[in-house]
Amino acid sequence: MEPLSQIEVEHVRGSFDRVWAESRRLSDLFYARLFETAPEVRPLFRGDLDEQKQKFLGTLAVIVGSLENAAVLMPAAASLARQHVGYGVEPGHYPVVGEALLWSLERCLGAGWTPETAAAWQRAYAAVTAHMVASAYS
Repeated sequence: MEPLSQIEVEHVRGSFDRVWAESRRLSDLFYARLFETAPEVRPLFRGDLDEQKQKFLGTLAVIVGSLENAAVLMPAAASLARQHVGYGVEPGHYPVVGEALLWSLERCLGAGWTPETAAAWQRAYAAVTAHMVASAYS
């Protein structure tokens, strides 16, 4: 992964910090959007969805907190990707998940979702998930 610039990291972190206060809303929006745009993934979520939402938020927090530390981020992302293979996740699911995440962040941040923030999140998501797909499927 080519490292994100310091400004990109600041955009991702700052926006995540702002949305953290309504993290429950973020996770609710994310899963509603995911299941609306990709109903075929709904059966992959067999457990308690509230518990899954907490795991999602926790994982997202770890990723955001590790953006400047590839030695922590990349092995964690690779491990996460390999786990997801066991749940039935396929490479084609990653773009759908990314769209749902960015859509949800935009809804939560409102005017705080600037073009710079959107671009930073897109780049971070693309970089992390490219590594995840390469780690789990090659």
